[in-house]
Amino acid sequence: MLIGHFAPALALSRARPSLRLWQLFLATQLVDLDWALFIWLGVEHARIVPGFTRSNDLDLYDMPYTHSVVATLVWSAGAFLIWRATRNVPTRTGDALVIALAVASHFVLDLIVHVHDLPVLSAQGPKLGFGLWQHLELALVLETTLFGGAALFWWWPRRATPRASRSGVWLLALTAFAAASFFIPAPPSPRLLALTMAATHAACAALAWWAEGSLAATPARSEIERESERARPAP
Repeated sequence: MLIGHFAPALALSRARPSLRLWQLFLATQLVDLDWALFIWLGVEHARIVPGFTRSNDLDLYDMPYTHSVVATLVWSAGAFLIWRATRNVPTRTGDALVIALAVASHFVLDLIVHVHDLPVLSAQGPKLGFGLWQHLELALVLETTLFGGAALFWWWPRRATPRASRSGVWLLALTAFAAASFFIPAPPSPRLLALTMAATHAACAALAWWAEGSLAATPARSEIERESERARPAP
């Protein structure tokens, strides 16, 4: 799963307006960013095997430090502790919990689509994966629906704000990319794949920063304010 991992970020951004969308984008893809680095360093390994699954050619046979159950817990706990320690705002504990949840969401979505390549602990031990990548049409529908639905959920209360159409076009483009990614050939080497993936995640986070910043107001907060005003007794 690629763009689909941003779905929890979009949902959590609306639920937690004290966090920026680009921060949640990076949190949901922290595991893959680490994976890209570890591939380059030779700590973890992968192979490009044509036809390995119906959805892509990736044989991710060695990634215990980024994609295992235990590693997910470690990365999530680390994100919580670092976020809480480096922020000095009243919402820092709740924000840190949401960041940790965003990090952990990566494994949950990977579990649905991956074949048996997600380790419990080590590359030699038991591995998990429901294998939806073996069913191209279902995997495509799941990823595009997941991202598109979350994008609409994030954008809908912002639809009346200035420049909302810009962020809407960006989200539509990413939804289209989610579908197109199933038909884009994999790079010829794992290291090039890792570089491409890291660049894609960084670009998406930058676009999230731009899209959110282009809006004149934060609609999630505006909704809360409107609800409060409606609940006030008339003078």
